[in-house]
Amino acid sequence: MNKKDLYISLALNLINFIAVIICTIFTFKYGIEEIRMFTVESNIMCGIVAGIMVVFEVLIVLKKKEKLPKWLLTLKMVINTSVLLTFLVVALFLGFVAIAEGYSYFILFRGTNIFFHFLTPVIAVVSFVLFEKTDEIKFKYTFFNLIHMGLYTIFYVLNVKLELTFNEAIGRYDWYYFFASGNDFISALIILAGIGFTYGIGFLMWFFNKKLFIKQNLLGK
Repeated sequence: MNKKDLYISLALNLINFIAVIICTIFTFKYGIEEIRMFTVESNIMCGIVAGIMVVFEVLIVLKKKEKLPKWLLTLKMVINTSVLLTFLVVALFLGFVAIAEGYSYFILFRGTNIFFHFLTPVIAVVSFVLFEKTDEIKFKYTFFNLIHMGLYTIFYVLNVKLELTFNEAIGRYDWYYFFASGNDFISALIILAGIGFTYGIGFLMWFFNKKLFIKQNLLGK
């Protein structure tokens, strides 16, 4: 990690850390129950990881550390997968649901959501892929990218299926429309597709990080 990449990464992580703190404060004005949303959870974790990154990168600038630890870069990749999933679900699905319900496509990008649904994910992924290049994250670690989405899916399904009857849950607790069809088989396929999609975007992020790192090394030689 050269000095230019280090300083850019430091700046981007600091921006995300501060933005997430401010947006979280505003979000919780509507109630602590907002934490149940995958968007809020993933962005808060993204902010925490960005803050840890800032600490380590400052230590590198001060020559107290030589490089970012592998566990931290792996954690950054895992959390980035979650916020990237948030962005893509909003951009490719929920935005069009909003249109179908009579709202503007951009209603989900207003207020703090311009950060939670767009800027935070984009900044996090750009910083990781372009400026936090590493060859230490092995392929097997890409499966860690499913941890957050997997745990959240368990929470989501239990929340819909066990706490309320199916009819009461529709619209109120099934906010991502997993069960909108009323058919459990179709719902299961949607969830499996979501898991596959999540792994795919996490893998691609890892792949391009590694590809750019190798290219940089070859050019350096």
